[in-house]
Amino acid sequence: MKSDTGSRLVPPTVYYFRRELQARETLTAAGVALGAGLAAFYLARMMLQRTPIAREQAIPQIDERGVIVRRPREKVPRTSARR
Repeated sequence: MKSDTGSRLVPPTVYYFRRELQARETLTAAGVALGAGLAAFYLARMMLQRTPIAREQAIPQIDERGVIVRRPREKVPRTSARR
């Protein structure tokens, strides 16, 4: 059995270090980040602007004061269709 020396740290087999980026590499990274941000903004905007699938129970209308109010839809009598 090996004797325990008390040290549990194992030195890494490969060592990575950070280097300074050149201007071209920095601009490329900034361009990718900008493109990803614009794509995320566009997708979020499209999701917020989409038309709801479910029919709303009230119709938004503008009253005399210019305030948006929701008035209930008129009930349409359903006719039974014979097949």
